[in-house]
This record gives sequence, C-alpha cells and structure tokens, in this order.
Amino acid sequence: MHHESATLALLPCLASRWVSGSDGRVPANGGIPLGRALAVLACVLSAAPSIATTPADRALAQELTASFSRTTSRVSALVLDRFDRAGVELAAYDRNRVFHYPLDSALKEAPAIGVAELDLGGALVPGSVVDTVVDTPLTANDLAQAMAWRALTKYLSEWDWEASEPLLAAEAKVAGETWGNGRLPKPLQQLAVAYLHEGELWAKVEFRPELTWVRADDEDGDGYAEVYGRVDPGPSAEAILREIRDNYLGPKLSAAEIETVLLELASDWYGELQTIVLDPPLTRPWPNEETEPDVRDLLGGRVFEDAFAVLRSKPYGEPIYNVILLGSGDAVAGPEDGTVPDAGEAFGVGNPWATEPVQFGGTWDAWAQSLGPFTDDVRAQLDARPAELKALIGREGWLFFRGDLEYLLSGELRGQPDERDPYPAIVDFRNQLAAKGIDLLVVFIPTKAEVYPERISAAAPPGARPYVAPYCRKLMAELAEAGVELVDLLPAFIDARAPAPDALYQDCDAHWTNRAVRLAASRIAERVRRYDWYDGLAGQPEAYTTRPATFRRRGDLCDMLAPDEKLAFRPQELTALQVVGPDGQLYVDDPSSPIVVLGDSFTGVFELEDCQHAGLTAHLARELGVPVDLVMAQGSGPTIRGQFVRRGAEAIARKKLVIWTVVSRDLYHYWSPWKSIRVP
Repeated sequence: MHHESATLALLPCLASRWVSGSDGRVPANGGIPLGRALAVLACVLSAAPSIATTPADRALAQELTASFSRTTSRVSALVLDRFDRAGVELAAYDRNRVFHYPLDSALKEAPAIGVAELDLGGALVPGSVVDTVVDTPLTANDLAQAMAWRALTKYLSEWDWEASEPLLAAEAKVAGETWGNGRLPKPLQQLAVAYLHEGELWAKVEFRPELTWVRADDEDGDGYAEVYGRVDPGPSAEAILREIRDNYLGPKLSAAEIETVLLELASDWYGELQTIVLDPPLTRPWPNEETEPDVRDLLGGRVFEDAFAVLRSKPYGEPIYNVILLGSGDAVAGPEDGTVPDAGEAFGVGNPWATEPVQFGGTWDAWAQSLGPFTDDVRAQLDARPAELKALIGREGWLFFRGDLEYLLSGELRGQPDERDPYPAIVDFRNQLAAKGIDLLVVFIPTKAEVYPERISAAAPPGARPYVAPYCRKLMAELAEAGVELVDLLPAFIDARAPAPDALYQDCDAHWTNRAVRLAASRIAERVRRYDWYDGLAGQPEAYTTRPATFRRRGDLCDMLAPDEKLAFRPQELTALQVVGPDGQLYVDDPSSPIVVLGDSFTGVFELEDCQHAGLTAHLARELGVPVDLVMAQGSGPTIRGQFVRRGAEAIARKKLVIWTVVSRDLYHYWSPWKSIRVP
C-alpha cells in the first residue's frame, strides 16, 4: 500500500454502489456519500477497461505524497495494493486527515512522561511498551499485514461481542486518558493499528501533536508520535486470532466485495465526517469543473484520469478529498471478462395535511407551542452535550443522531436562508418532470426521533401524537397545494410501532429496520398501483418470494459517542427478508425500469450493504411485481436529483415515475442548498 498526497489529506475509503452525493451538481464532482456515507460505491464502479490504476495516475499520486500533511492537507491519494478486507479498511483509516479534528481550546500541560512510564489504563501489557517498531518483535510480514484498529474491533464485535470485549475495553482505556484535562468529547490518543505476531496481538498507539509531554518518537514524521505495545485479547484469544487470520486477513476481495466494505464504511462515517463518494463515471477525470476552484488550484491543473474512487469529506468546514487508486501487483478479482460492471395517507388525493392543525392545537404555531415541554427537554439535552458528539444517548439504551433532534427544533422550514428552503426545488422538479410526462412521488422518510420521541424524553406526547415535527407537516400541506404528490409514511409508522425485535428503527443506528422498509414499500406501492399506466406495465407480474437473512450490525451512532460511552452499546442482531426472483436468484435493481427510486442511505441499507437484496427497491419490486431502478447516494436525498439528471435525456425519457425519498431531517439546515436542477 502506497500512501501519496499533496497540500491536501489522506484517504477515507471508497464506498459502494456508486450513487451520487448531493447537490444537483453534486458535491464537488458528482458525489455519492460515503460507507455502508462514506456514500455509496456499489457495483457500479463504471466500466473501466482495467481495474489497475494507470502509470500516469500513479505518478501523480506519488508526486502528491511528497507534500502530504496529516494535519493540513486537503487532497490526498493512495494506491491500494492489498485487497483483503483488512487492507481496504486500513487504507481508509490509517493517517487519514479527516480524523484530525480541531481542538477548540488549549490543553492543560501535563508532567513529562517517558515511554517506559506510560500506563494508558493498563491497555497494553506491562513491560511490552516500546518507542519504535524496530524495538518490537514484529517481522516484515507482520507489518505488511497491518490492520486499522477501529475497523478490526468493529468487525470482531459484530462477530462475537463477548469474545472481543477485552479489545474494546483496551480501546476505551487508551482513548479515555485526558492527562488532567477533564472529560473530552474526542480522544487525545488512540489505538490506531493492529498487528499479528505468532500468537500475539500488537498495536500502535498514536498521540496528537499537542501532547508535547509524551516523550515518544514520531517515526513517520506525520506529526503524531507513536508507541507500540502488546494487547491481551483475553480468554478468547485463540478464537479471536483464528478469526482474524482466516476471515479478516485471509480472502482477497472481488471488486464488488470491496465496494460492499466501502459502502459500509461510508455509512458509518457520513454522520460524523460528512463523507460522500463521488460518482465514478461522472467524476473522471478528477478534479473537474464541478470541483471547488481552490482545490483545482492546489493541484495546479493536474488531474487523475481514471481514479477508482474519490471521497469528499467536510467534517470541519472546508472539504477534504481522498483519491483512491488500485495497484496492479495483487489485482482485484473481477468479472470473467476483466471489466467492472456498471452498475400521504391520501396519496395525492386532497390535502389531509392542511386540516391537521385542527386536531393538534388549532394553528401550526399553537401545535408547536403545545410541544413546549418536550422541545425544551430536547434543547436542553443538545445544549448539555458537546457539539462534537453527533450521537446522543436516549432512554432504554437507544441512541439518536444529533441532526434528528435539531430538526425537531427547526421551526418554519420555508423561511430558511441561503437556499435551504426545500419548497421551490421540489415544486420545480415536479413541474419539469410533468412537462415530460413523468410522474413524481415525494416520500419524506420519518426520523427515528419522530416515530419514537418517548425514547428521547419523558415529556414526549403519549403515543407520538401530536406529531413532534409540525412544520414538516405544514410543508407537506403547502407542497400538496402546489400539486406535488406525497406518500405519507409517518401515520402508518406510528400505528405500527412495536418493541424489539419488531421496532421500526435500530437501537444504535439512525436507520430504519427491515420491517420499516417493508412497510414503506407497501405504502408506496399502494399509490403506484393507482396510476393509469400501471396495469399495462405489470401485465405479467414477476412472482417474487422472500427468504430471511440474519446478521449483526454495530450501529453507525456508536462511533459518534465519547470514548468512555461506547462499551455500553453492543451490535444488534437484525433479520431482513431478502427478495428472490422467479429464477431463484436474489433480486437486483434494473436501470432500464420505468420506475426509479432516488434516495440516500435509507434506500441503500439492506439493499447494498449488510445482507443486501432486502432494501426498499427490492421490496417495492416485490409489491409491484416489476423490477425498479435505484439512484442512491449517502446523505444525498435532497441533491440526488443531480445524479439522476446526469444520466441524460434519453435515459430519463424512458421513465414513467420518479419516487424521490428524502429523510425528513434534511428538510432543515441541510448542508447544501436546495437548488433547482435542469432536467434534460
């Protein structure tokens, strides 16, 4: 693995199912939010003639490496020469600039401490801590098999929580040392890299540049000093090491499998790092005219002609790019031909939302005021929590995304400045499609906080009614008045609320469960069947069936907690129903379908990650008896239109229906303007 960059930053990871990022034009280059955020790199890696990077692109990457800075770079490049899961995840995590968060205030100086004196809560075996890698017993082969610690422990926790708990505890102990600076939202040092040596597990600990009192060397000169030590995996050491060797380090991944791993990473990163994966075919060459001018200036006119992935993150203000290239020394397994495949309740009848204030207070403002005790408690919880922590701990072991709670306090959605008002863009998109004879259905996906507000606050309205986001309902009423058709999921979701294992949202993740996916598909299909053209389309409906698939998922919100909070939250065992076609093969979306779904990770979860083939489009196809198309990008519900229209006039003309899904929290203070986008 060769790390290469410019006055710019390290690489996150690719993501899967290339699906674009945001803004009609796409966040600097037609993006796709990374992971399961960082967006979506899936099987549509573009029909590149060769998987390996070109000599010219490799040379540019090597040139950029010379000026790489882990703390200031804004663009980085990495040539990936390892194709096991561990290698791909190491590429995403190791020395990545996106993880160098700013410190808002100066640290309290601690007494100088030498390497031999480091304790770090007992996380490292006493007597094993050394300053440089040459002082360890690690061989060249051990170092070549390095693993990202955070990715490794996530993998192991989903494999066997009890067995991996000692490693998670070691991680928490290292991150929990604040050197007398009180409780910090982010760690000052972390277990960064893991290594196997015979029957032992070794690790590298990295210290932020501000820790001048730690007398450790900075071997690689990246500003982060490091030490090495052995970690005791505990009573299940033998089983853990065998699992690492056989399954985490072992098999080489195909291109599609790499995409899946990256899609999962994207999903994990999006909430905290605002990472997306740019749409490959539309990104090349990169940078292009849609890239920020200052980023193009940094590269001085140079471009990557055939990058495998370009990741865009915006965790601290300005965008950070990571370019990923595939090396040729250990070629990724691909297809046999050597190429990578391209990859309301009234349902528009009347305006039921306009009458809702009569039920819940008389006016929209009175409705909002009636929620005062609840919203006051939500605001207090947000104010009491450091802004850097994107996850909040609710009641009964549930976690919530900060953006979901901020949305509940939004107030009027129509008056947002800087083109954040969703209404004009939605109406304009509807009008442009209608002029071409294409129907539009808009689906606002409720947030976890709207469906289960009592898991946030004891002051929540009983039974989640009145609804806790009244101004979303007001926007729906205004859109319906303008002729926009809406499928309203919230009442059905609240009516279907149930405790685990039948909850509609995951305990420690911002996303819905497969039960909610199936309910949403049923509600959407109910409206689709009422279009005049539907009977002709589904004259001979496909007889889809389902089969259960069980898996574990450590929710995306876990990594948004403080270090000392993470151990309390275990991976959740989930069951989904995969959709199977009449030929016995698992369902796959069809780009030629006249029905297309646009959306973010809520449409990708279960379909492009985890068990796969069990997402919204799969179950919508099962309900309708016809396959559907999917255009998805992590975190890009409002801006996914950009990826759709870039398919061109001919592809768009073949569509009869566009189903545009947007998570309701993105109606408030979305990171990108809600711009109108021309439909060719």
